[in-house]
Amino acid sequence: MVKDIRWRYLIFHLHTPLNPRIESIKNALKKHLRSFLGVQGLSRAPFKLIMYDENNKLGIIRCPHNAVTIIRAALALLDSIDGESASIHIAKSTGTLKKARMLTKEIAEKLKSYWSELEVGMKKPSQATEL
Repeated sequence: MVKDIRWRYLIFHLHTPLNPRIESIKNALKKHLRSFLGVQGLSRAPFKLIMYDENNKLGIIRCPHNAVTIIRAALALLDSIDGESASIHIAKSTGTLKKARMLTKEIAEKLKSYWSELEVGMKKPSQATEL
C-alpha cells in the first residue's frame, strides 16, 4: 500500500536589497539545494516554490513533512541570489496551503506596520548630528 505524502508549507521572508523575480529565486533555490543535499538528497526531499510576493518578499515552499528540517537548514545557508547577497528567514510552517496563504497575508500586514513604525521613528539626517 502506497501512502500519500504529507506536505508541509514553509512561509519564508527573503532578505535582499534587490527585488528578484520568481524565476531567479526558483533557480537559486534549486541550485543551492542541489549543492547542499546532492542529487540523491534532493530526490528524497523534493520541494516546490508555490508562491512568491515580490512586493513583500514573502513566499511559500512545499516540501514533505520528513524533509522540513533538511530544507530549513539548507535555506538558512543560502547566501546569494543572482550574485547579490540574500538570506531566507523561515517565518512559519503549516500543514495546509489555505493556512499558509492566510498566514502570509498576516505576516505581510505585520511587516508593513513594522516598517511604517520604523520610518516614523527615524530622524532626519540633519537631526542626527544635532545634540
